[in-house]
Amino acid sequence: MKIKKNSVYAGIFIAAVLIIGTFYYTNYYKKNQKSPLAADKKAANDSIAWMVDTNGYIYYPLSRGNVKFNRQDYAETKNLLMSRIIYQSKNGNIYGLLIMPKNVTELLPGIVLLPGAGVSKESELNLAKNMAELGAFVLVIDQRGVGETTAPINSIKQDYIDFINAREPSQHLMVYDALRGFDLLRSAPFIDPDRIIIMGESLGGGIAIIAAAIDRNVHGVLVISSSGFDFAETNDTKINVFLKSIDADHYIGLVTPRKLVMMHNSYDKIIPLEAAIRTYSKAQEPKQFALVNDTSCNHGYCDSMYSGLIEALDYLVNIKSRTLVSIPDKLK
Repeated sequence: MKIKKNSVYAGIFIAAVLIIGTFYYTNYYKKNQKSPLAADKKAANDSIAWMVDTNGYIYYPLSRGNVKFNRQDYAETKNLLMSRIIYQSKNGNIYGLLIMPKNVTELLPGIVLLPGAGVSKESELNLAKNMAELGAFVLVIDQRGVGETTAPINSIKQDYIDFINAREPSQHLMVYDALRGFDLLRSAPFIDPDRIIIMGESLGGGIAIIAAAIDRNVHGVLVISSSGFDFAETNDTKINVFLKSIDADHYIGLVTPRKLVMMHNSYDKIIPLEAAIRTYSKAQEPKQFALVNDTSCNHGYCDSMYSGLIEALDYLVNIKSRTLVSIPDKLK
């Protein structure tokens, strides 16, 4: 997923939806002139299951009901327990792994970890275990169309057709999946409901930003190797609204006053550093940007980011007290 302002992906996509747009019409926008997110950012009308307003903001209700899920033992280490989680979302089940410390004596933070495009939950297991070792519950999922999650992921072309016919695009449904993962952690024992963040790599980073903007109960966002799309507006209103609805750049300013951290490698071969900086510049305070220079790291999380990860989690959920031991003055 190469993210550039004038990328081939964006050019092909916009050309396709321009053609499609000339053949489809819907009065969807006339029915939904206001979105609680765009209008006043207050608690929303829970009778609306999904919508996108004329400014291009997705809306999902804050009260989404209890999450139906199944848990199975998966593995364990000296310090960690791992469970296979299957939870219900729209149009299918989402499969994940929940990694948690064995000895819990206090409420701990929760992290929903969203992998990049085509990346399985198992590929993220080491990162999830590292964070759980620091003192957190971590839920990492297979996104739609990846691994065990068979819920379909459509092409952008089909997503646009669904959108202008008032059907939820799969790009939006992945945001909903993330929110249901958040709901699952929020209802779990031993997790502090006020210290749950959504974290994502690459494509997952964009979804994390959008999900946090939609639900202000999310405590913060951690984004690794990601950026928005920086789409240029077209002459077609419907296309512009759809492009905005899936672009993290359009939402990132709404994360405030929750905290945001972006981590990036200057040698990232998939998403250029300048794209990440551009997206970061659209965010409001409080925010932090962590940069590493690792020639061996092509994309995503790398071991060279570990110290920055600890600092980011301390900043977001106050986790340092469980990971760093202060040295008495007499021993310094």
